[in-house]
Amino acid sequence: LKLQFLYLIAFWALRAGVVVRDTAASPMASTAPPNLVATMRFNPPTITLVGGLKERTLEQLNELLPSMCTTSKEGRHDPPRFQEKVQKDSGILYYHVELRGQYCDNLGVCFLFTTLFDCLEEEGRWMLQDTNAVTMPEGECYKFFFVKKS
Repeated sequence: LKLQFLYLIAFWALRAGVVVRDTAASPMASTAPPNLVATMRFNPPTITLVGGLKERTLEQLNELLPSMCTTSKEGRHDPPRFQEKVQKDSGILYYHVELRGQYCDNLGVCFLFTTLFDCLEEEGRWMLQDTNAVTMPEGECYKFFFVKKS
């Protein structure tokens, strides 16, 4: 019941309005709950991570995820990076990136999933607990629920 409540809060935080926080270090990361919710929407690929992540893991995801799409947008512009944001009312910290101009077919979707799972496993403390997938008129939406290893 407690875990379901945390999922509900994380889902609510994603749907509510947000304010971008302008700090490099995250004071909330040390008090982050022992859960992580990853939401991936397609197309264009949009990834939202709710929970405490190490800076090294975010940097690794920033480097790898854009190259895993079916179409890779290379050129004069810097690749998109995760932005740290905080939900206005509850103060829940999350990270968000939208890979605009890129597309993922079924194989690209699998590559993004595998890259995310590998990075979280490499961090050494996240274990996949549950998943959810929904097809909507706007596109596909996948949610992955992770818990900290004990």
